[in-house]
Amino acid sequence: MDDRTEHEQSGGQNSAGRTPPYVSFKSFLTLLEDFKKTGTPPRIDRSVLSRFSGGLGSQLLVALRSLGLMTEDGTPTGLLEELVASYDTPNFHLGLKRILTHAYPFLHSVDLKTATPSMFAEAFKNGTNAKEDVLRKCRTFFLHAAKAASIEIGPRLEKGTYTRTSSGNGRKKRKASKTEETVDNSGSTGSLQAQVEHGKALEYQLIDLMTEPDIDDNVKQSIWALVQYLTARKMKKATASKDTAAS
Repeated sequence: MDDRTEHEQSGGQNSAGRTPPYVSFKSFLTLLEDFKKTGTPPRIDRSVLSRFSGGLGSQLLVALRSLGLMTEDGTPTGLLEELVASYDTPNFHLGLKRILTHAYPFLHSVDLKTATPSMFAEAFKNGTNAKEDVLRKCRTFFLHAAKAASIEIGPRLEKGTYTRTSSGNGRKKRKASKTEETVDNSGSTGSLQAQVEHGKALEYQLIDLMTEPDIDDNVKQSIWALVQYLTARKMKKATASKDTAAS
């Protein structure tokens, strides 16, 4: 991934250590679509992102800054204007590819067609200052964006299993489940039982699952309904146990 312009090869705007986008790529595309329909505002702040939830809006601002599409004070850059103008056109992938190449300098030495998942994960870890839970979402955003930009990604990365890095507290590294780290280009969430982690109550695992960036609203509603059912069932069992003990 090194078809950079001379300016990008000299260092460019993106400083080492800046956290890459970790928002849902679908949400990022939704923002571009909004700007295409209503016009790119002269300043981008939370008031412009009112249709997005608080956390999602903050993640979108991080993404815009990290990709060089917005300055620190919220002023859109020329790159954003060009990307919005090309959205939903045959040339969209060209501008997106240029932006990704510029925004991920730590991937320039990585051959995305042959790299292993661990090499890919290490590049993100060494090139940013984000924690592993965020880095996992960063990698997911990039892989979806790379696909939209027609950047060739090897099968190892498309269906890879990533090892979590050590948190520095002496604990052993834990290998993530394949369904947790696999990028599902079809958008399907797969089996809920396969995607949740062990170690805490199922309803809390499901709530954690709802924060995943690529789960759509319909799936979230289904998960929430299941959470409510499990909570009600637990309360019912607790009440029944108290009644049995009292008798």
